[in-house]
Amino acid sequence: MSNSNLIEIGCFVGVHGIKGEVKVKSYAEKPENIFTYEEIFIDNDINPIKLKLVRKVKQNLICKIENIKTRNDAENFRNSKLFIKRESLPKLSDDEFYHRDLVSFEVYNTKRESFGFIVSLNDFGGGLLLEVNKDNKMFYLPASKRFLNEIKYKEKEVILNLDLSFLNG
Repeated sequence: MSNSNLIEIGCFVGVHGIKGEVKVKSYAEKPENIFTYEEIFIDNDINPIKLKLVRKVKQNLICKIENIKTRNDAENFRNSKLFIKRESLPKLSDDEFYHRDLVSFEVYNTKRESFGFIVSLNDFGGGLLLEVNKDNKMFYLPASKRFLNEIKYKEKEVILNLDLSFLNG
């Protein structure tokens, strides 16, 4: 299975207790949504795992992996990443996008002035931000509906209603 066909949806951040339970950090909007996918894969393993929710503790999910019975066995999964197949993601409407799809897109304003390219997308509570790299300098740009003009998938471009002077602001 190629990595481009996989979407990272979480990771194992540790173990819990002595019965082989693991702590999972989910990247889903609602952490429990990772259990809506039929197949979950670990790192580059082509065989899916069976993951079962035991309970939620703060932002982590305490889970059981089928056939893992001891803490020592669970330790082998620490820092492993969880993936699903891209085709198992829900279909989006025209005004929606997956953050991952925009990474490496070039960011321009409506005057075609370049801000750089997208490294990641983040929401720290104040709205969606694009983390952008230009000439090895990293900075954030707002990407809320107020600023997001257009996403051009074929051209791999994001157009913002933002003047370059915003960076000097």
